[in-house]
Amino acid sequence: MANSGAKTRTRAAAQVVGANAPAKKKEINLKALALQQKKEAQKKSQQKAQQARDAAICEHARAMREAQGDDDDDDNTAGQDLEGLDGGNDLDGQRDSPVPPLDEEEQDDQDLDGPLDEDPDALLFQETFEGSGSDDEHCQAERHGNDEDKDNDAPGIVAGHNNNDNMEVDLPSNQIQVSSPPSTPSKKALNRLRACLVLGSSPAKSSRSRSSVSLDPLTPPSCRRGGKITEKHFTPRTHRLAILGKRMNCCATATQQPFPSDKHGYNMEILQDLAKDYKGEDDMVEVFARVLASVDTQQELVQFATRAVGFFTHCMAKAREWVATRFGLPGKMNSTEVKQLVGWLLKDGHYKYGKVDIHNKTCNNKLPFGCEGIAHILCLEVFATKGGANIEIFREIVNVRKIAPTTIALMITFIEHSLNEYVEGVYRHVEFSDTARPRYCFHLSSFNCIANKAPKWANNFATSLYKLILTQSNKEFLLDAEADDLTEVDMLLLLLTIEVLHLSHLHHHLALHLFTLENLEPEVSPVVVGVSRACSLRLSTRAAAKQAFNNALQHGDVEDFGLANAVTSDAVVTSSA
Repeated sequence: MANSGAKTRTRAAAQVVGANAPAKKKEINLKALALQQKKEAQKKSQQKAQQARDAAICEHARAMREAQGDDDDDDNTAGQDLEGLDGGNDLDGQRDSPVPPLDEEEQDDQDLDGPLDEDPDALLFQETFEGSGSDDEHCQAERHGNDEDKDNDAPGIVAGHNNNDNMEVDLPSNQIQVSSPPSTPSKKALNRLRACLVLGSSPAKSSRSRSSVSLDPLTPPSCRRGGKITEKHFTPRTHRLAILGKRMNCCATATQQPFPSDKHGYNMEILQDLAKDYKGEDDMVEVFARVLASVDTQQELVQFATRAVGFFTHCMAKAREWVATRFGLPGKMNSTEVKQLVGWLLKDGHYKYGKVDIHNKTCNNKLPFGCEGIAHILCLEVFATKGGANIEIFREIVNVRKIAPTTIALMITFIEHSLNEYVEGVYRHVEFSDTARPRYCFHLSSFNCIANKAPKWANNFATSLYKLILTQSNKEFLLDAEADDLTEVDMLLLLLTIEVLHLSHLHHHLALHLFTLENLEPEVSPVVVGVSRACSLRLSTRAAAKQAFNNALQHGDVEDFGLANAVTSDAVVTSSA
């Protein structure tokens, strides 16, 4: 009975399972159908996105061809290259199929993705950071696997979803949305986009600039506005003028006019004078004439020459070091003490005098412009350097053998500017510029006022300062160039002695010539013989001239000097005749 009951229950269960089997099979078929429909919807959405992207690329290529202005053949080739982009994600192999027009749903999907044809940076971003070819297929395969695991009831929105999770980088700040992995571009389009990435410009601008500008390989590239002009920028003909112009500008800045009101005109005058006085092999006048024919070249030369303001920068560095060391700023003083000390130094120009005592706050009023910083800055920046642009300043100062008032006033301006950086009690860096021109003019006027009232003092001060700088820079040998220890030599007596010796040799040659005319050439005209005899007789007075010189050397007789001079003059006239 028990076994029969168990069999009955087993048969009943089998009947129930058999009755439920069709229902389960039907449920499995529905899921498979839904999954298949989902995959088909994804394929269609991807195809639509690909078609929209191809249309955007074609439109962008057309705009680039119009902007570039290339030939018709190149335009057709570029259009075919861009229209034939490799659709690496096309699952149905529809690469060569024509692009159908967009319906309203596709247009909405494109609007969600962003206006690719109006923003070329989106395409550049995609092709730069997302890669192409096999990488795109790999990313797409991973996304398909993720979509199969998810239960998505709305397959129609796949084309408009945001795929930020599939990217390893963040989106840019301009909120560009990428709808799907990009297609593989052609080699021509890829090279063009790489060039745009390097230049930092859009493809349209890059193509226009590349097609509109054609430079000769020998022509140096023009610099950007506001860029730095270097020696390599100039042609070989202009290079020499630029280098010499820079040196002369630096010299004029230190010794003549540090702050010209018209920099362009002032520098052009320097270049003009340089071209006139140049004695080298190159024809600088012709080079300068070529410069005058080009306004751009003039501006470049002036900009390169005005780099002499580097002289200001170096001198300011030396002035800051000297001020901090000489006056102990800030040292162990607090801000209040620094402010009081700097205020006293700047008051009435106490820092310009010699022998300044910062502890007792005294200075020597008998030593105006006796500040030790003047010699210190010039010694380090001009006299202790080797070559460079400051060599012309060194030559100019050595040539005049004194320090010009312009240079003295400029050094005082540097020192005053360094003190003003501590005027608030703490150091605050202030760039030295043309704003210091009024203070420079003030110090120059102050020195000229003293020079007008005491010219001997001014001349002696400039010469003594020059000698002090040479001594500090170990160039005392330049002071020996004016050695004059033969003050007792009579230059007139030396001149007369040389003339008498010369006439003695001349008489000897005339005597030989007369002997030749009389003995060897009897057919010579008697007039020639007569002239030769007269010259010989006149030159025979050399004995009297020698005797007069001997008497003058022994007794200092004025009459003997007169006799010697008369005999010499007579002999010179005879020899010239």
